[in-house]
Amino acid sequence: MPQNRIKLNNFDEVQPTEMNYSWETTSTEDSGRAMSGRMYDTPMFTVEAFDVKYSHLTIAQCRAILQEIVKRPTRPYFNLHYFSPFHGVWRTAKFGVSQGSLNVKTLKSGEEDFTEISCRFVGREKLI
Repeated sequence: MPQNRIKLNNFDEVQPTEMNYSWETTSTEDSGRAMSGRMYDTPMFTVEAFDVKYSHLTIAQCRAILQEIVKRPTRPYFNLHYFSPFHGVWRTAKFGVSQGSLNVKTLKSGEEDFTEISCRFVGREKLI
């Protein structure tokens, strides 16, 4: 059986150099702490998220990644094929990116080096 790979829609030419898993829980407005320090929390939902970095990319690789993850009015989410620690399996789900950054080492013709793309993939659907 071939090794699974991270895919952005159908793009898997470049794999992330780092991919840190986290989760985000959104709670009701009345959640918080009492003066005694005791927490009162009413969770509404939790989603999966990944802090992702791609390093040392060519122009073509950088463009391909950005074309997959940058939101458009007609396509605000992309399909991410990934390993979910929560589910314990490889799966495909919709994710979005609201902000990211791109570090450039050089734009010298023929030697272009995009040092790093960093962004946060946030799941569209709730985990629980």
